[in-house]
Amino acid sequence: MADWQQLHGRLPLLDLSRLEQLERDLGSEALDRLLRLFAEDGVQQGASLADAFAAQDDDGMARWCHSLKSACGSYGALRCQFLAEKLEAACRRHEQVEIVPLMQAWQQALNDTLLRVEGRLEPR
Repeated sequence: MADWQQLHGRLPLLDLSRLEQLERDLGSEALDRLLRLFAEDGVQQGASLADAFAAQDDDGMARWCHSLKSACGSYGALRCQFLAEKLEAACRRHEQVEIVPLMQAWQQALNDTLLRVEGRLEPR
């Protein structure tokens, strides 16, 4: 079992302290708007990554992962950030044996993260 498989499940989907800091800095309304944009972007970029995966375009996948890694880090989506980093590295090395399980783990982490974001955005 690869190290990432043992580690990624221990990472939170969302770093609540990061979200609390953003809320203090920006206010609740601004953070909610940014999280909506993050969720929309995650869906769009995730679809582009999935298209590159289906086309077996490792270089394209690496570019999408790099972008997603940054976005996820900005909002404290730690599990997605970690998996995007590992997936980007595997794509740059063209390691197909690692790319498939990393992609599956990343997609699950994105889905779970987006559900958490949506839950946070529900009316309070």
